[in-house]
Amino acid sequence: MSLKRKYGLLASSAAVALLLAACGGDTGSEDTGTDNGGDSAEVENGDTGSDIPEFDAVVENEGDPIDGGTLRIAMVADSAFPGIFSTEFYGINLDSQLMGPMLGDLLRQNDEYQWSDGAASMEYDEEENKVTITLQDGVKWHDGEDVTVDDIVFTHEIVGHPDYDGVRYSEALQSIEGMPEYHDGEADSISGLNVVDDHTLEIQYTEPQGPAILQAGGGVWAYAAPRHYYGDLPIEDIESSEQVREKPIGFGPYKVANIVPGESVEYEAFEDYFEGAPKIDKIIVERVPTSGVVEALKSGEFDVTWGMPSNLYDSFDEGIPGYTTLGTPGQSYDYLSFKVGKWDGKKNVYDPDSKMADKSLRQAMAYALDIDAVGAEFYNGLRYRATSHIVPNFGDFFDSDLEGYPHDLDKANELLDEAGYEDVDGDGIREDPNGDPLTINYAARANSDAAEPIALYFLQAWKEIGLDVQLLEGRLHETNSFYDRVQADDPEIDVHEGGWGVGSDPTPDGLYGETAAFNFPRFVSDENNAYMDDMLSQKGFDTDWRLDVFHEWQEYFMDEAVSIPTFWRTELQLVNDRVSNWSHDEVPGADPATYGWHSIELLADEPLTD
Repeated sequence: MSLKRKYGLLASSAAVALLLAACGGDTGSEDTGTDNGGDSAEVENGDTGSDIPEFDAVVENEGDPIDGGTLRIAMVADSAFPGIFSTEFYGINLDSQLMGPMLGDLLRQNDEYQWSDGAASMEYDEEENKVTITLQDGVKWHDGEDVTVDDIVFTHEIVGHPDYDGVRYSEALQSIEGMPEYHDGEADSISGLNVVDDHTLEIQYTEPQGPAILQAGGGVWAYAAPRHYYGDLPIEDIESSEQVREKPIGFGPYKVANIVPGESVEYEAFEDYFEGAPKIDKIIVERVPTSGVVEALKSGEFDVTWGMPSNLYDSFDEGIPGYTTLGTPGQSYDYLSFKVGKWDGKKNVYDPDSKMADKSLRQAMAYALDIDAVGAEFYNGLRYRATSHIVPNFGDFFDSDLEGYPHDLDKANELLDEAGYEDVDGDGIREDPNGDPLTINYAARANSDAAEPIALYFLQAWKEIGLDVQLLEGRLHETNSFYDRVQADDPEIDVHEGGWGVGSDPTPDGLYGETAAFNFPRFVSDENNAYMDDMLSQKGFDTDWRLDVFHEWQEYFMDEAVSIPTFWRTELQLVNDRVSNWSHDEVPGADPATYGWHSIELLADEPLTD
């Protein structure tokens, strides 16, 4: 008789990992190269020639906590947040952050980015190819109704519904028994979701799952949606509904009290939170433009910052009185993406005749950019040249031997010459291999004070190698409309910049797989599909074998150059001295009993400024 192998997950993290779209994939590693225990954060970033400053990762200020109080958070952003308070429909990181205090953690992540206990626990039975989710007693929605496993079923029904037009219908969800039939309208329910009782859900998969099933944001869709609250809303109406945009509910420690669309959210303590009532009465998050955040902090208007721009660091590198600067290597990178295909509604379709289909052209554009100099000049060394699509935080999964695309004009010109991009008429600008004029349209976001000078530098660098690259419509674009156009495959966009938050699973199928809606290059190849299949296969439980696959894919995908990672980031937060028990948002595995939203304390009535 063979013994069933079961994988249990232990609790230890304070935040649900969400697949962050447009700033958005959601890993395990034996050594992340990061000390996130509290004193500092360091990262081995490959040979980029950058000196990365070190920062604290948590704040534990000492003193007598006040009773209640209001925590004020500055969301540093130059664009309004969309305000989609739904894991099924949200699009960018701003909304993900805003859901943090109110959403609730069905499962959390540990310090190896694997699922751990939250409001529920999870167990994977490899032999039976089944996941069991067990919900604990006493978990309530903010309107007082009990959270049940039927709410977990409901979130699967939303994402899998034929009328769902979001981006989270993943390959992992498609491997649930009965999900494809439900998605195609051939069944009214998902046969692989077995509700044992109000607290136990079994999820049956049609084929063996690989190690990604254990990763936070990997195989299991670990969220819940309040079926009773959405009522009989048609699936296509949920995203725009009052329940999502104006009066969202979760089962987290704070409930939403008021929303000023695009500008601010006020939360109040949820006394029936399953891990105990919060220690603070209210939280107010207010959007603050980058140009005003430093002065606002000096005036003591806020306790914490979300998204502190690294290009502002030289204005507070010696510290702001009353604040501690926290920093950790981010689960994110910036990139250039070259459009080589289209999205047909279900999968990406590669177009070998597209303007940017020539690999030599893409590689040349990468070599033309001095990313090291840009990081030093505009980001104070807090963004540094990326060499892979796998971030260094993923430890051994990251291939530290990759060189990436260092600045090399000779190499760039050589690639273009050999590929037939020649200056036929002697005007200093190359024509395409057929001798026809070549103009490349570049799209960039208006997301910081550094955005315009960096975009202009990119255009000048590409002109230096003889390429006519024009800024789309002669200007930068507001972030939300920018991503709308990118995702819709706007034919005017040939190449664009952007940023991804990679979440908690190193497997890149959610960003670069054939059926990934976030595969913005729209690149597909048999070789890339094979790599994705191998990464997700059961053979991946052999860690050494899986690491080899990851390293081979990184080399392959960097060479294809349909997406060029440009910067890795050190993510900064400033925290006032009156705040205690605060962990940087990007520290994995922080103990929720110490650093959870319900555990944060205030030590004074107002922010301290000296």
